[in-house]
Amino acid sequence: MHRQLKNPFYIVLGVIGFTFTITAASYCLSVLRGIRPQSTLTEKSHPLEEIMDRHGTSLLTGQLIILAIATVGAVAVDHVNSQHNVKIRQPQHLANDSNSESDPPLETKRL
Repeated sequence: MHRQLKNPFYIVLGVIGFTFTITAASYCLSVLRGIRPQSTLTEKSHPLEEIMDRHGTSLLTGQLIILAIATVGAVAVDHVNSQHNVKIRQPQHLANDSNSESDPPLETKRL
């Protein structure tokens, strides 16, 4: 029996999906703090907030591009695996059909 290929894109999707969630939440907090600057004047901004202010949009865009590429890759690998499984099963199916031709149909076996 042939072993199915593992899909490495699932790992990429999990890791990048998690980091995208954290990045999006941080970016939203950065934007909200930017809307209300009077409350942030007395507080020093967190380094993560400074990173989001400078590079948040490009980080989110890059992560979305990686997610899109990994999604297409995962679908392609799954498609190749399913096509390979069909090719493996097809000769067995044909062998079973040739044996069933010698047997009479089920309708004639009934009494």
